[in-house]
Amino acid sequence: MWILIAILAIPVIEIALFVQFGSEIGVIGTLAWVFLSGALGLVLMRLEPYRNAESVRAALARDASPASPMAHSALRMIGALLLLLPGFFTDGLGLLLLLPPVRALILQRLVLNARAAPSMRPARDDVIDGDYERQPDVQQNTQHLPPRQKRD
Repeated sequence: MWILIAILAIPVIEIALFVQFGSEIGVIGTLAWVFLSGALGLVLMRLEPYRNAESVRAALARDASPASPMAHSALRMIGALLLLLPGFFTDGLGLLLLLPPVRALILQRLVLNARAAPSMRPARDDVIDGDYERQPDVQQNTQHLPPRQKRD
C-alpha cells in the first residue's frame, strides 16, 4: 500500500519542487540542473561496475565477505538512477544515497529488519510418520521392448 502512495506522491512532490525552485532559479537554471544531474547520474552508472569489481576484489583479498561492498554498490547504483531521473526530490534522494554514512545506516536498518522479521519457512506440521522397506530392483521384462538397432 505504501508503494502505491509513494508512486502517486513522488510526481506531486516533483511538480511542487519544480514550481518552487523554478521561480527561484529560473527556467534556464532548472533545465541546467536537470541536465547536469542526469549527466552525473549517467557517469556514475557507467563507472559503478568498475568500482564494484574493485571493492569486491579487495574484500576477497582480505578474506572478507563481499556482501557489504555489493550492497553499497547496489545503493550507489540506485542513487545514480535517481540522479538520472528528472526532478529535485529524486536528485536529493540520489545524492543522499551517494554518501557513505547514509548507505551504512540504510544497510544497518535493513539487516536489523531482516533479523527481526519472522521466518518465511512454513511450519513443519505436515510431517507424515511412516515406515518403508527397500526392495531389490526388479528386472525389466524385455519381451515387450523392440529390439535395439545397431549404430554404425
